[in-house]
Amino acid sequence: MNQFDHQWQKLTALARQAGDPRDAAAPYGFATRVAAQAVALPPAGPWAGLERFALRGLMVAAACGVAAVAINYVVFSAEPSDDYATTDAVGEILNLT
Repeated sequence: MNQFDHQWQKLTALARQAGDPRDAAAPYGFATRVAAQAVALPPAGPWAGLERFALRGLMVAAACGVAAVAINYVVFSAEPSDDYATTDAVGEILNLT
């Protein structure tokens, strides 16, 4: 018997002795400790450093969007000048008037 089969036999024997894992109950206060540790630990990962700037970036993007809409509203809501409103471009080209 090779080394792998021997270790496999030991593991299966220990697994049979362990019983049903659903019968074991968590100790008192386990959920509270897990939740407290989850809140206390700093976020991990490659994007963790950028997460703190996400809300600021969203606010800057929203401000730029509002400014762009406001500027375009002012430009398009102004009354057209008399030069553009009274000239008949087609009539001037064809000299029909």
